[in-house]
Amino acid sequence: MTDQARIIIIGGGIVGCSILYHLGKAGCTDALLLERAELTAGATWHAAGNVHTQSAIPNLSKLQIYSLKLYDSLAAEVGQAVDSHVVGGFFLAQSSERMTEFKHLAGKFKALGIDYELVTPAEIKAKHPLINTDGLYGGAWDPDEGYVDPYSVTMGLAAGARRFGCRIERNTQVQKIERTPSGFRLTSHARTFECEIIVNAAGFWADEVANMLGTRLPITNMEHHYLVTETMPAVQAQTTELPMIRDMDWDFYMRQEGQGLLVGPWEQDCRAAWQNQPAPWTFGQELFEPDLERLEPYLERICSRVPAFADAGIKRIVNGAISFSPDGRPMIGPMPGVPNCFVACGFLGGIAQAGGIGLAMSQWILEGEPEYDLAPIDVARFGKWAPDGFATNRTREIFPRRYEIIYPQMERSQGRGLKHTAIHKQLIEQGAVMGQAFGWERPLWFAPQGVEPIDQPSFKRPNWFDHVGNECRAVHQTAGLIDMSSYAKFEISGPDAEIFLDQLLTCTLPASPGKTKLGLLLNERGGIIGDLTITKLENGRFYAVGASIAEQIYCRWLEARASAFNATIAVVTDQMGALGLAGPNAATILNKAQNRLGPAHPGLVTKISYSGEHGFEIHMPRDAHADWYNAIIQAGQDHGLKHAGARALNWLRLEKGYRSWGAELSTEITPAAAGLLNLCSTQKTYTGKTAVDASRHTPPTKRLATLEVDTLDADCWGSEPIFHQNKLVGYV
Repeated sequence: MTDQARIIIIGGGIVGCSILYHLGKAGCTDALLLERAELTAGATWHAAGNVHTQSAIPNLSKLQIYSLKLYDSLAAEVGQAVDSHVVGGFFLAQSSERMTEFKHLAGKFKALGIDYELVTPAEIKAKHPLINTDGLYGGAWDPDEGYVDPYSVTMGLAAGARRFGCRIERNTQVQKIERTPSGFRLTSHARTFECEIIVNAAGFWADEVANMLGTRLPITNMEHHYLVTETMPAVQAQTTELPMIRDMDWDFYMRQEGQGLLVGPWEQDCRAAWQNQPAPWTFGQELFEPDLERLEPYLERICSRVPAFADAGIKRIVNGAISFSPDGRPMIGPMPGVPNCFVACGFLGGIAQAGGIGLAMSQWILEGEPEYDLAPIDVARFGKWAPDGFATNRTREIFPRRYEIIYPQMERSQGRGLKHTAIHKQLIEQGAVMGQAFGWERPLWFAPQGVEPIDQPSFKRPNWFDHVGNECRAVHQTAGLIDMSSYAKFEISGPDAEIFLDQLLTCTLPASPGKTKLGLLLNERGGIIGDLTITKLENGRFYAVGASIAEQIYCRWLEARASAFNATIAVVTDQMGALGLAGPNAATILNKAQNRLGPAHPGLVTKISYSGEHGFEIHMPRDAHADWYNAIIQAGQDHGLKHAGARALNWLRLEKGYRSWGAELSTEITPAAAGLLNLCSTQKTYTGKTAVDASRHTPPTKRLATLEVDTLDADCWGSEPIFHQNKLVGYV
């Protein structure tokens, strides 16, 4: 007999139970959770349970704030004990640079309404008498930090889900998943289940479940220790529960556990769980053997910071597994290439995030979009460009640096060199300093002769500031050449291609071959999914270009709406090179280059420039990329042509007030708020038009404005608060 449900969630950890709880709370009771063993078996049961509100990603902070409030109120709602402690927490700084980071974060958190206060060593000592403040420059204080018992919270969420009418099946390991005309068929031993929508919240086994669906996830499972002490007289003597500690420079966290302490160091000598092999399906509420040698470098530091720890007996050593994504962020959302499949995995801070993630996932499943823009944690930010070794190499870089200083414009060193353009070698020879965008190596800036081509990140003006400024001036005054090959590129074809695009894009489509328009993709609420330049080609085909890192997000959005049309969407990013040529001399240089090349070198030239200066984009087949590049370089020798990178392009577009996906454009921003109603037709119907038309008569509650920042050595990087007469009025 086949058991049926509209939605099936695979995985009974805290994330899976939170999704089920929120689906039920939203009125969707036709939901079933399948757990291979017992609820919490996996990472949840042994987690340290720390709940923090701060994240460098503003909307993830909002979800974590929601989690903390949910856990603190859950017991009263479900009528069973949920062990939640809101005790506040300190972030400790042992350098002036770390304090600068805290100042940078304090501004971001003010814009979010998070109470994050910079404190002195004396203020830290007053709230946490056990801390030795020697060597501290200061710290930051968050009164909303806390911790929970992960088991009791998960059971509370499961109880709430059952009360709403949702179901849970334990000891039900999914062994096979098949596509059916109406959705999916899951096999578990002698039982079968069918559903319309499937949610992969399988934790350690998320990639194995993805494999059953014909896809993959870049997950790495890593070992991580924490210690729990026996009862400590110094802790017993306190009249209130001690606040949490994160020593950011000595890489450990500490909180009270009963009448003792729980301490977790982030091991420099990090190890992949199960020797980097898949987790055994039989693995349940188990731990790995402790490896005290890996902890010894930290114990002396911990004793120095909290001297009472030196005399404490160790009651328990926990060495369990944690799932990592390649950037340490969650991976959630609709799985690209697998319709009606959602993912929620890769949770480094799963206890802190699970409550909010459950809410966001339920909204995504039931409403098509979460209320917050979650592109930075969307599973679609990774693609086929992330090979098997990428996740492991990147994780080995970020695991030991769990508390590293996160600088603006920071790039990673591991997992690089995955995708090169046809002119990569020539760009390196010209001093290109490369960054990574959706796997592509792309020039960020160009180091002049005699300057070391390397980023030196800073919260103030970094080493590349003046060089990028010179690149911008060249585009203003003469001409600049920018490699744009990493941009996402699509070809839409078929008998219904024009009708299909016309119903999605806000602009009227180009009227004839060779014409280009800029349009928006909107959700039903009028939020901006993204922007595309769309060029009409011969034979009813269209060529679309968008943000590099949004390639899979755009493709997923288009494919989900193409089923009713005879239209094909092809991602052609890898097959096409692209160059941007802009500045007063751009047309002269382009004409000379075309004369050099002749008709044998195909290329699509559009009169458009994201820099805001007079310019062109040239798109060509990959095998013609180098020829176009060389011809433009030779043609520009007498016309002041200079290489420019992605950072110069970003500065130039900011000066013109042009909007960018992932920055000023998001699903929380409408065309009216973005000042882009001019891109929205009043004559045709498209997704989101009802909301757009309504906004024409009602001014938005928030609007984008361009600010000029007058400063010598402190710039805006994003998310900083804006105050007027001591009142928070906006953010950068």
